[in-house]
Amino acid sequence: MKALRAAESLMDFWPPKSGPERCHELTEGRRSGQLSVDLDHPYRLIFIPDHNPIPQREKGGGLDWSRVTAIKILGVEDTHG
Repeated sequence: MKALRAAESLMDFWPPKSGPERCHELTEGRRSGQLSVDLDHPYRLIFIPDHNPIPQREKGGGLDWSRVTAIKILGVEDTHG
């Protein structure tokens, strides 16, 4: 939580800068559009960008991590269970 609060934007977690948190987009099924960061294995913090509309890259589409400055936490889950 401290790392998320200190970030200027989600871009601070863009791989390879994601560090031990391993922030990444979830792409399968109902989780599409959500992101997660690792907590104590096997748990992850699940969240979405809290913007309307969701910031998109101008070229190529997809989430523009550099413009995500607010998130909505959905929960803590074992996404592999």
